[in-house]
Amino acid sequence: MKKEIHAEASSRLIFYLGDERLLQMKQFIQHGDVSTYDHCLLVAYYSFLWMRKLHIRCSEDELIRGALLHDYYLYDWHEKEKWHRMHGFRHPGFALSNAQRDFELSEKEKEIIRKHMWPLTIIPPTCREAWIVNSADTFISLMETIASRKRFGKMKEYWVHRPLRAMYDQSAKELDQFV
Repeated sequence: MKKEIHAEASSRLIFYLGDERLLQMKQFIQHGDVSTYDHCLLVAYYSFLWMRKLHIRCSEDELIRGALLHDYYLYDWHEKEKWHRMHGFRHPGFALSNAQRDFELSEKEKEIIRKHMWPLTIIPPTCREAWIVNSADTFISLMETIASRKRFGKMKEYWVHRPLRAMYDQSAKELDQFV
């Protein structure tokens, strides 16, 4: 059962891996040495995994799309720009604005993006999908940040690199079927 859930999470995300709009996030670093793109993939992966393992009923498609777009702010927040100040508080608004410009979003997807930084966003999420993404984002952000330290390399391998490798490997296999 465990491998099936991991495989399904990966296969659900493959649909989005080649999206040119999402690939823009590869040029920005999120935490440590993890790109914003990989961070969003991990948040979507763990959100789906937790939703399934905990038997939480919710919209799987909206959960995945909201998780993939939650950090679609498209800038390097590490650069010392005046408008980058308070990034943690402000980037959900930038991400939502960009996502609405580039994608057609449901109300739940907007809620996920808008509230993924709660409690910094002050108003708590109002749907299960947003709570799941908020939790997965907090968890994976912590893993990316802590695991960027040398002595936590095994932790990074387990929580970050292994799931990413599985998603990219499965994506390559599925692409080979069409060639």
